[in-house]
Amino acid sequence: MLLCRYVSQVLVVRISGGIRLEHVLRKICDRWDNLCIGSFSLFYVLDGSDCKLDNEESFDNMLYLYPTTDRIYATVEEIKSCSGQTVGSISSGGTLGSISSGVEVGSSIGAVAVVEREEPLEEFCRHAETRYLTAGWANLIHEVGQVFTGGVRDFRASLQRYAIENGFMYDFVKNDQYRVTAKCSISSRGWHVHAILDRSNKEFRIKELVNEHGCGSTYRTNKHKRVTSSLVASEVTSLVRTKNNTSPMDLLDLFTDKYGLDLSYHHVWLGVEKARGKYLETMKVHLIRFNHCRPFLCLDGTHLKGRFKGCLLAATGKDVDQGLFPLAFAIVNAENDCNWLWFLRILKTILSPRPISFISDRNHGLVSNIPAVFPDSHHAYCLYHLQFNLKDHFPGRFRQGYRNRLVELFNAIAYAPSVSAYMICEAKFYEHGGDKAKTFIASVPKQHWTNAYFQGHRYGEMSSSAIESFNNWILAARLMPIMNLVEELMSKIMIQMSRRREEASRWVSQICPDMDAKLAKRIDKGRSWRVYKSKTGLYEVKYVPAVLVNLEQGTCSCGGWQYNGFLCAHAATVLVKSCGVEGSLVGYIDPFYHVEAYRLTYQDNIHPILAMDIPDFTEGSTRVIKAPKNRRQAGRPCVKRIRSRGEEQSFARPMKCARCHKLSHHNRRTCKEATDD
Repeated sequence: MLLCRYVSQVLVVRISGGIRLEHVLRKICDRWDNLCIGSFSLFYVLDGSDCKLDNEESFDNMLYLYPTTDRIYATVEEIKSCSGQTVGSISSGGTLGSISSGVEVGSSIGAVAVVEREEPLEEFCRHAETRYLTAGWANLIHEVGQVFTGGVRDFRASLQRYAIENGFMYDFVKNDQYRVTAKCSISSRGWHVHAILDRSNKEFRIKELVNEHGCGSTYRTNKHKRVTSSLVASEVTSLVRTKNNTSPMDLLDLFTDKYGLDLSYHHVWLGVEKARGKYLETMKVHLIRFNHCRPFLCLDGTHLKGRFKGCLLAATGKDVDQGLFPLAFAIVNAENDCNWLWFLRILKTILSPRPISFISDRNHGLVSNIPAVFPDSHHAYCLYHLQFNLKDHFPGRFRQGYRNRLVELFNAIAYAPSVSAYMICEAKFYEHGGDKAKTFIASVPKQHWTNAYFQGHRYGEMSSSAIESFNNWILAARLMPIMNLVEELMSKIMIQMSRRREEASRWVSQICPDMDAKLAKRIDKGRSWRVYKSKTGLYEVKYVPAVLVNLEQGTCSCGGWQYNGFLCAHAATVLVKSCGVEGSLVGYIDPFYHVEAYRLTYQDNIHPILAMDIPDFTEGSTRVIKAPKNRRQAGRPCVKRIRSRGEEQSFARPMKCARCHKLSHHNRRTCKEATDD
């Protein structure tokens, strides 16, 4: 339908097949007695510009440009001749507005169209026409029977914007979820509207409407009492989403220039905060997909290698198919207790209340703050870092082979599945390492690194390799300036999520491919094992050594099932041989390993930010991002990883052997290359 607005009134013209511009013009003349064909112009809006409907071709173009639009808004503007009369007709070519000046037909002068300008002095002080973003609000309320599919909230929002654009105030007579009645604040007998809820489809419908004002208050101004912070939030939510550093001062200028409204700083500030709240809800919907991953996170900080330094704190988990799942990252000036406390508090706001198992390298800021922020969660220490700590505890006077043997015994303690197995392995470690070994074990609480005493679920993750892989994944980005770094990380994560979403759509099994392959190997491993039933759900697997499998409790005496969260070879063999059907395996596998959980993890996407929406932070811009407050070290920035104490060092560069004359990591004495000598 075509909505034609003249002064403060609206005419609705239904657009059906075969309708022409002449039909529309005649309906306008029938509606308003003071108008006749040729005495007015008809405009519609296209991409913020006014387009004139002056012939049938322009009318057909409008219908072509808006083939599926329910409503097309048009404006009727009256044209006055120099004699004060409006006369004219559509010419044979279809042109609207050829106006006769009152000269007698057949005169030698002919029909000369002379149009009087309403504001002739504007020629000497010309201003560009401004098309405000609120122009469409003028017709939001226009006829009886109008439907608002969004219910009462949709109607109230439309009424609010309609009153702002048409320059009047209204009061509510009735205002609840079933009916809304509003009247003009000045005249009780003038404008009023009454709308009710259609209970059959939950839509709001206008039942009564008097759309004329007799109070003389319908003048659009730059201030209005109905402009609230909630309206500001609804208008700028998309802007805040793409430009999350939007400031209230930016929006003050935006509403003045684009909306023609002067707002207070408080209204705009509160509107931005509400819009950010809406954006955070959207982000939480995305980040809540971590609920479909196993509840463990690796935490670590890595130094930035660009000009301004700084540190990137990150939390990374693993998805159902053992892939990295970067959950959150932040850029701070240093990895210290204060920054880790801030990061963990923010992290808690986006995580569900389920217990989380954290794995880290024993940074002091994490050791002290994880129990304070996440009291119901558990903190595991990275076994890989503990190995280097152990080697450092036994300095250079001990031979390398001796230290490697200590590491093997230490790993056995960490992996021991029961307290009794832990005690046996610990005794062997003490026997080999003596008092220094006892001192080291006493310095690391066993509930943070051993399977036997750890209270949470590590899902087989004994080290923080996930976060180390993440640091290596972003290695090139760490050399970039901060803004480029953030853009690069967003792009990498966005591409990764899109690729994995497409891959998952092609999977046909119930278990993810990597875990399905592991399960197949474990089933194949137990083909020769004997299985004996003790009672319902309790089985013995006869092999060397024999193990006990309890299907009801989901445990195996080897410890693999309960500690890894996935079927061990013994449990898989029991299910295949005793339960008879391999399909029953899926029911005993944690849902975190199902394909459906993987698809739910990546069903959302990250919204890309266009380059044109990114503020200008270059020199001379009004926006400035200050560098982290770091003291720059002397010398060139280090770009290679500093190895941990106790970690084996390799040659910095190859040397030329004097015997074989090759560049390698050996010399003449240790050379084993074949020569002609």
